Amino acid sequence: MARQYEFRPAKAAQRRMIVDSCRRLTAIAPLEKFQYVGFGALEFIDFVEFHKGLGVTRMTSIEKDTSNQHRYEFNRPYSSIKLLMGDARDVLPEIDWSQLAIVWLDYTDVLNTDVLRDVDFVLRSCLAGSVVIVTVNGATTGVPLPNRLQNLKDSLGDRVSDSLTDADMTKSGPTREQRRILHDLANSVVRQAHSGTFRQLYNFEYADDAKMLTWGGIVCSPGFERIVDMCRFEDLPFVRSADEAFEIRVPMLTEREMSYLEAEIGGSAGLPAIKGIEKKDIKDFADVYRWRVGVK
Repeated sequence: MARQYEFRPAKAAQRRMIVDSCRRLTAIAPLEKFQYVGFGALEFIDFVEFHKGLGVTRMTSIEKDTSNQHRYEFNRPYSSIKLLMGDARDVLPEIDWSQLAIVWLDYTDVLNTDVLRDVDFVLRSCLAGSVVIVTVNGATTGVPLPNRLQNLKDSLGDRVSDSLTDADMTKSGPTREQRRILHDLANSVVRQAHSGTFRQLYNFEYADDAKMLTWGGIVCSPGFERIVDMCRFEDLPFVRSADEAFEIRVPMLTEREMSYLEAEIGGSAGLPAIKGIEKKDIKDFADVYRWRVGVK
């Protein structure tokens, strides 16, 4: 498992950031009162992180690869993980939504109407105080610039803003539009189902390979905002409540270089320097070093 993390260091850091932030949910309820719902795949890495980091024991993994059910059963790190085999849209209704939940819908595809349907169902079904997180492809990898806008429209139809042009599709343009669509959906659904609002906490962009977006937050019913304020999520440097994303960039450094930088960053208000390494790379490392793999 650790070796898999090394191949995707940005995603690994993101997982640890999210687990770190969820420790603050104690203002809402004891952490053992939460269940975790996710897509474990064969390694179940996020399940291990949430169990060890939060003590969550009630966990459900949704696996659409029904032909390999025996492998998922064998690779479960904990016997308490319940497997639901099939597409998310088919098995999400089987989950007991009467318990607070941390739900991570971790897709590899771009945002599309199927994903939005899953998000809609979870937001309507979960209790106020639950955390809902969505990861989707940033819709730029391997897609030429002239095709990116049409690619979004093919996936999301009239949800894509009419004001967008091809010029808006450079860099993080498609990712920002997907985030806006998720944000609008979440607030609309929570307003209808819970008479409340959706408090955004996460707006990550990262690229271990493909450019990815991870977005999410907390479902709030009337009066719940005050309880969420008590969690003080805004004290965490990676929490984002608006359009601006927290970009996770993990520079290529040796273990010796990282150890030196950690020691210097942890004991100083300024950024250290290593001859031959750009200041930008040191700044990127300083932003994520507390959550990198290998740090306990």
